[in-house]
Amino acid sequence: HNEAVCEQQQEGNGLLEPPQQTSISKNAMKRKLKFEKVKEYRKKQKEEKKELKRTKAVAQGRNLEEERKQLEERTRLGGEGRKRREEIWKAKFNNNDSTASFGVCIDCAYEDQMTEKEINSLAQQIRYCYAQNKRSTHPCRFVVANLEGKTNENLKKESGFPDHWKARGFECSDKPLSELFLDCKPRLVYLSSDSDNVLEHLSNDEIYVIGGIVDRNRLTRAAISRAESLGIKTAKLPIDQYVKLSATKVLTCNHVFQILLKYRELGNNWKQAIMEILPQRKTIKEIIDDGSDEKLCNL
Repeated sequence: HNEAVCEQQQEGNGLLEPPQQTSISKNAMKRKLKFEKVKEYRKKQKEEKKELKRTKAVAQGRNLEEERKQLEERTRLGGEGRKRREEIWKAKFNNNDSTASFGVCIDCAYEDQMTEKEINSLAQQIRYCYAQNKRSTHPCRFVVANLEGKTNENLKKESGFPDHWKARGFECSDKPLSELFLDCKPRLVYLSSDSDNVLEHLSNDEIYVIGGIVDRNRLTRAAISRAESLGIKTAKLPIDQYVKLSATKVLTCNHVFQILLKYRELGNNWKQAIMEILPQRKTIKEIIDDGSDEKLCNL
């Protein structure tokens, strides 16, 4: 009798009623099926790439099983590879060769004059500069000044920024250029294509400032105007002495940075550095030494 009463109470409370199915719209179902299809396609594509990579490695005569064991051993030993890379970098950056000692600073003082898209691009260019300096055989002291606002927020999304970057010759500050380099202002050289002075060579005692501007076609003479207002000497890369551009002379921050690094890597050779770094979209003509002839160079 008690069981019957309990059963009736459960029925009255709806405990024995079958669960109602949640309805889903046709559009939601289509989106779900599309998502699952894309997910499956990407999984298959990833597996195919992995198999292609494995096949290529075997064809090259690599012993994948042995490599796997070596990787496990390095992991077990607690990051031997990373320690070795740290030692190589310190030896490369702190060596007695003075050719690695010049400085480069990107001045991020133009953020309030740029769009959000341009600010994102500047942050990306700073990432490129850091990566290039890390890989260079002749790394420089890399500093970013006036780093704040959205540019700083974008860089903070990068893994290891800024603490791990500082182990690779990198420094950054929200201080303005004049305050950050208060005691060594005479050593600053602001790079600008509008300058009348040509940069003949890189001095190990100087710090070369690159204006953190993305759209120089819109912000014309912004860099040289800022340099003059701060009383900083200016110079331009000797591009006109070695090549003629069919496109604009405006270069990105990372291209200017790379040219400076490449100049040192190539034994202080401006011409070869400029020819190697200028982007392919800029058709250039190499100026022959006697100045009497030119030839088209395909980059």
